[in-house]
Amino acid sequence: MGVHEAQLRPQSVSTQNLIEAYYTICPVFVASNIAVELGWLDEEFKRAGAKATYLRSLSDNVGWIPHYRHSIDSLFRDGGAIPTIWAKADLADTTLIATTFAQTGGQILVSAGSNIRRVADLRGQRIGLVRSNNAEKIDFARASAEHSVLLALRLAGLNENDVQIVYLDDPDARSFQPASRPVELWSQYNLPRATDTLDIQALQEGRIDAIHANAGRAKTLVASGACTVIENLADHPDWTLQLANGPYTTAVNTDFAKAHPEVIVAFLRAAIRAGRWVNANQQAAAEIFARVTTYRDPALIAQLIASYDFVPTLSAKNLAGLTLLKDFLRERGYVKADFSITDWADTRYLNEALRSL
Repeated sequence: MGVHEAQLRPQSVSTQNLIEAYYTICPVFVASNIAVELGWLDEEFKRAGAKATYLRSLSDNVGWIPHYRHSIDSLFRDGGAIPTIWAKADLADTTLIATTFAQTGGQILVSAGSNIRRVADLRGQRIGLVRSNNAEKIDFARASAEHSVLLALRLAGLNENDVQIVYLDDPDARSFQPASRPVELWSQYNLPRATDTLDIQALQEGRIDAIHANAGRAKTLVASGACTVIENLADHPDWTLQLANGPYTTAVNTDFAKAHPEVIVAFLRAAIRAGRWVNANQQAAAEIFARVTTYRDPALIAQLIASYDFVPTLSAKNLAGLTLLKDFLRERGYVKADFSITDWADTRYLNEALRSL
């Protein structure tokens, strides 16, 4: 990359001629979501002579697709790994600057009144997967669900040929009003009632026999009395079963990183500060996560995040997990080109951010 260590260090500069960058964060448990809410992202960018603009503040919903495609030249993207891997493989030259392991494996649910009580009982039965009809973005939700379903089947001694996968088509044409930061975006997002989703409707109508859900949705469905859980991948000690759209990835356009390394360090400094704060203040962090993610229950969030370290890292384990996820996406046709996860990661920005703090 040809940058000197001194270039990576944040400098005190005037507010004129600010370096402009965009950021986008998935509604998941990552420290950058907290850094935004606590004002630390703006603070660190200002120190580096930069300005952070939330991607979804752009008018006419034009920030939605770039969130998946990483198609803006000065963009930081933090969150779900599946779109980030797809963008790196097939669309954009990005650099991986950090990761966070803060996700659990999926769950398999059936109707509460069903006679199915084990995944092994799904032999010959129908599993519903919601499928996006939006060709502009990777179908990350289906990929994540499919991954969990195949893992659950394998644990039960089955494979996809032993069941019938039923696809439930979703137009996937979301539209939001411009938002200056994530909390304003997700306050517009009205979670559908537990019984209103495509897969639950199909389950209740008897068109399918099982569905996939993440921990938050599963809890809501069980509480409604509509469903029961027959497999929870989070219950297994095998960490490779927990790669549901993760480990979460922080990536930035490579040319921007080369031109403005001090801004990359600024983003990471904010995330590290927030990660340390989350680790020390989990209940308070859960209250904030309830406003900036699709999880709405702070008590559940506190339970889910209790065992995670939110300080960004580029650990060998996380990179190995991303390699497993990338290989799955290629095998299943979600991603075309191959690349090395370890070559994608550049540790210098994170090392300097940690050193400077």
